Amino acid sequence: MKRTLSVLAGSAALALALTACSNGSNDAASTSDSGLEVVKVGLFPSSAVGAFQIGMDQGFFADHGIEVELVMGQSSAAQLPAVNSGGLDFMLASPTTPLVATSKGLDVTIVSGYARNRPGIVGDSVAVLVGQGSDIKSAKDLAGKRVAINALGSIGEIGIKEAVAQDGGDPDKITFVQLGFDQVAAQLASGQIDAGMAGPPFMGQILGSGGAVVSDFIQTSGLGGAELVMVAGRKLVDTKPDLVERFTAALDETLTYAEAHQDEVRAELPKVIGTDPEVAAKTEFIQWDATLDVDAIDQFSTLLVKYDVMNKEPGENVVWTK
Repeated sequence: MKRTLSVLAGSAALALALTACSNGSNDAASTSDSGLEVVKVGLFPSSAVGAFQIGMDQGFFADHGIEVELVMGQSSAAQLPAVNSGGLDFMLASPTTPLVATSKGLDVTIVSGYARNRPGIVGDSVAVLVGQGSDIKSAKDLAGKRVAINALGSIGEIGIKEAVAQDGGDPDKITFVQLGFDQVAAQLASGQIDAGMAGPPFMGQILGSGGAVVSDFIQTSGLGGAELVMVAGRKLVDTKPDLVERFTAALDETLTYAEAHQDEVRAELPKVIGTDPEVAAKTEFIQWDATLDVDAIDQFSTLLVKYDVMNKEPGENVVWTK
């Protein structure tokens, strides 16, 4: 059964929506009319939504006694407070979100992998793009420019800085602005930004308008092994380990199916995030995989400290173990 909530404009709207539709705690999970345990999952607009919707449609979550409500936000950083408080049960995120949160004392944990970068394929994941006619040709040229990323202090910030440094540029001279992937094409066209981080299917829109990729920073910075992960609050993990195990098992089945049936995911994109059907049909996907690459998580921690996003690396408790 589908139970997809409306897309929310930002963190303030998300907080209001969760106040209205959630008890704000993991203590008393609700049950649907069909007797399934209702689980709220936070996502942000990307092709990952299509993969998740496929799992819901195939009944993988229902088979594990779960009915999913999807809650859409601009970024995982915007949804983090809701996960920490219990308003959301799980959320999709770059590893930077839970790592930084843990370093600041929030009690969240990574419970599963979700997606990893495909080496050699730029279009499957996020990259830095420019508009038609830009004089930016490589990562080092981003120094002194306005570059959009979907969340400050995120994989975009540390990965792009590392790519610029490796290319001989000065990462400290980049001006980062926060912008959703779905807004990058318009702001490139208007000249409000010089370059922007975007992924499928939005990357296809920019390339189709004459834009270009100037940095495959995920691979360059060594972060591709764990580009997206699933996160939960520590309280949920400690009080409902059975739910976490059932959810991650259903997620594993979902991602295995999505990886093997990519055309079905493409067909979902116009419905779930409003992608143009022609763009959706040409979209390359990241590799859907619930396996967690711990070495990549360690590289995230290293770069987060290197670029002063956090002061020290978090402990081992940031990753959930059964």
